[in-house]
Amino acid sequence: MHNVNNFIDQIKPIRTNNQQFPTLHIALGFDNNYAMPAGVTILSVIQNTPNFNLHFHLFVDNVSQTNLDKFQKINFPNVSITLYYLNNNFIINPKTLVLHIPTVSTCIRFIMPKLLVSVTDKLIYLDSDIICLQSLAKLAEFNIENYIAGVISDTKDMQHTISKMYNIDSTKYFNAGVLLINTKKWCEENISEKALTMINNGNIYKFADQDVLNILLENKTLLLPIKFNTKIKISIDAHQEKEIRPYTVLLHYISQNKPWFKVYLSEIFREYLAISPWKDVQLPLSGDSSSIRNYAKYLIKQNFYFKSIYYYIIYLKYKLFLKK
Repeated sequence: MHNVNNFIDQIKPIRTNNQQFPTLHIALGFDNNYAMPAGVTILSVIQNTPNFNLHFHLFVDNVSQTNLDKFQKINFPNVSITLYYLNNNFIINPKTLVLHIPTVSTCIRFIMPKLLVSVTDKLIYLDSDIICLQSLAKLAEFNIENYIAGVISDTKDMQHTISKMYNIDSTKYFNAGVLLINTKKWCEENISEKALTMINNGNIYKFADQDVLNILLENKTLLLPIKFNTKIKISIDAHQEKEIRPYTVLLHYISQNKPWFKVYLSEIFREYLAISPWKDVQLPLSGDSSSIRNYAKYLIKQNFYFKSIYYYIIYLKYKLFLKK
C-alpha cells in the first residue's frame, strides 16, 4: 500500500484568514509551468465567491521561489493558503502519460483527499486552466454524502472516443478538471492507493489520471450540471468566450490552446490576470508554432501588416530551428 504522506516534503501555511464565514476547501496541483495560471484561477475564485472563507490547498511540484513568493502576495481577509511541497517519491510511469499534460502534477489529485480528510469532509478540486465566473459556493451546496464525488460530464466527442477503449459506461465519462470530493468515502474505498497502483501498472491510459478515475469511480459519482465545468477550445480571437452561457460558474480551457499564451486574445483570462501578482509577468508566446502562424494571419486580417510580418518570422524560426 502507498503511504501518501511520504510524497510530501513539507506542509507550509503562508496565509491565514480571520473572518467568521463558512469555509470552502479548494485544492489545486501544478508545476512551475502552471503556477501563473493557477494563481489566476485562485484570483477568479476569490473575486466571485464573497462571504466565505476560502482555504486554498496548493500541491506544488518544482515551483520556483519567484512564483511561490507571488502566492504569498495573494492577501485577502477571507483567504487562507497552504502549500504542500511534492517530493521525488511521487513517481508516475512516464509511458502512461502520453498527452501534452504535465507528467506528474496531473496525478496529484490522486492523493489530495487522503491528505486532507482530517481537514474537510468535502473538497473542491480545480484544474489550473479554469476561470471562476460565479460563486464557487454553488458547487459546494450539492449533497454528496452517498457518493465518492460530484462530477461533470465530458464532451460527447470524448465519450465516443472512450466507448471504444474501456469497458465502462462511456455516457457517464466525466472530465476530472472539476471534482467535488467526499474525502471520507474516498478514503474508505482506498481510491488514492488504487489509483496510484493503476497508473503505474504498465497499462497505457490515453487520458491518464482522468481515465483511471473514471474506471475506479464508475457508478459512485453524482452527475452535476455542466455549468460547473463548461469546456471550451479557443481560437486566436477567443470568440468562443462570448458564446458561453450566462449561468456558467467554471470555465475550463481544454486543448493546448491556453488563454495565457500571448497569441490567444482571451479577455476573460486577462481580466483576472490584471488583478493578480502576475499582472506584470511576460506571457509565454505560444504552445506551438501553428498558433503563431495563425496569429500572424489574424493580424493581416486586422490590417496590422508589420506586426504580422514580425510574428510570421517568429513562426519560421520556430518551425525551422526549434521544431515546435
